[in-house]
Amino acid sequence: MTSRGSSRRVSASAASTDAARIGAWLVVVLLIPRVVRMLYPEVWLEDDFYLESAWLVSVGMRPYVDFVQPHMPLLEWIAAGYLKLFGASYLSIELLNEAAIFAASLLTYSLARRVAGRPAAIAASILYAYSSIVFRYHAYERECFVAPLLVLGAIVTLDDTMPAMRQAAILAGIFFVACAIKLTAVIGFPVMLIFIAVAYRRISAAIVSGVIFLLALAAFSAFLYRLYGDEFLFQTFVFHFLKGQDAAGDSATYPRMILDLLVPLFFLGCWRIFADRAFSRGVILVLAVVAVEYAFYGLLSPTAWAHNYLEALPFIAIVAGLGALALIEAGRNAAQQWQFLAGGAALILISLIWIAPLVNENWLNGAVYGFGFVPRAEISQLADALRAASKPDDEVIAPSFICFEANRRELIRYPETYGVYREAKAEYEHDGFFAARRRLGATDFLQLIADTRHFWTDQMRDAIAGGKVSAVISDSPIQLPPLVLVPEDFLSSNGFRPTLTTDHFTLWTRTRAPATNAQPKLPQ
Repeated sequence: MTSRGSSRRVSASAASTDAARIGAWLVVVLLIPRVVRMLYPEVWLEDDFYLESAWLVSVGMRPYVDFVQPHMPLLEWIAAGYLKLFGASYLSIELLNEAAIFAASLLTYSLARRVAGRPAAIAASILYAYSSIVFRYHAYERECFVAPLLVLGAIVTLDDTMPAMRQAAILAGIFFVACAIKLTAVIGFPVMLIFIAVAYRRISAAIVSGVIFLLALAAFSAFLYRLYGDEFLFQTFVFHFLKGQDAAGDSATYPRMILDLLVPLFFLGCWRIFADRAFSRGVILVLAVVAVEYAFYGLLSPTAWAHNYLEALPFIAIVAGLGALALIEAGRNAAQQWQFLAGGAALILISLIWIAPLVNENWLNGAVYGFGFVPRAEISQLADALRAASKPDDEVIAPSFICFEANRRELIRYPETYGVYREAKAEYEHDGFFAARRRLGATDFLQLIADTRHFWTDQMRDAIAGGKVSAVISDSPIQLPPLVLVPEDFLSSNGFRPTLTTDHFTLWTRTRAPATNAQPKLPQ
């Protein structure tokens, strides 16, 4: 009796030590890509206005009122407080973003372990952490902060040992915070409520959770309306339906252009689930979240960009982790499972060459595996020069990421959306929502940007000719996409000259009073 009890204690102690060793090893493995990405000498430029918007809030400017803000502002408030403490620079904001990605990696492991066990969890967390799309969105992307909250919500949903009402309140709180960052985070909430009601027969808890969430979101919206007025309502809830659509893209097959290795491993994971009939509650929940996220972004949403799929990525990685584990096990038992091994290897090879190519959208502009295409040193050089050429309260014309690094205010904040917003607001107020929706909703997003650029090109022309700005940096063709292109002859005739030229950008500064003769015009 004593011998058997002692043996059990030794076995349990050994298992605990082994788990701790694996945990420490995994933390290091998941931390490595975050550190490597921050040390990599080039950055990926995309959605860079959100960098500046966080800084603008930190210096007292108001979202919705002082700049266009098509999302709830909680992330900007959090980031603004962070920037006040640590300063506004690429390094500081990237550290915050990478911390969120690291948290999502750890939570992906935690969820996957509940769903499929430790080996699959290790594979899933590594696949997520080393994904090219995660490397791509390294600097500051709101979905990087939403993803860990969605995974945490799934973990809470699967915890049937938690008291029902506590589970309801915590789940509602998690999704409220997620939606206060980005409203589309709500997509997965009904899935989890239905799961709680059906799988655990906690119908009352699911209803209470939904009510708590709606009340919290309504109260927060009322608070924001009091702060920012009608602009908050229009930009957050109405503008999404009036900003056009991605008419050129095929949103249904778009994930294949951004997920590379995850695509074949995901299908191998699905094959293994169906072949083994491994429909545990956790597996069903994960698959349901992936299905709903894809249905929204792949089929329903008028515009779907790569960063949207960061929300579903941990769940995709969990299924892909099951596929990777099945392939590894087939390799260990090649004699018995050679057909699955050969078929899986062939699928991965064919997919990475053709179906979901390894060299995909995450390799644009010379980038490798999402690791970027503009040198950090070039951004620092331009920011230093822009800071020297302008005063702290000056407004400048320059790309948002340079304005952020230089801590300078952009004259036209968020030009990609500014003209579209002005046009949509005018039509909405004049003709009403449905008429505006009919005209603008079906228009190509990029064409709409081009058609409404006069709203901001006129302001830029007047600011340059009137001496309101002292420094100008036009967009570069390397940006996604380049929008603000000020003709050099227009700058020269208004007393500007190039004072710094880098590989991709040129800084123009004013050297004399604006000329009084007829001026060339900015392209409309």
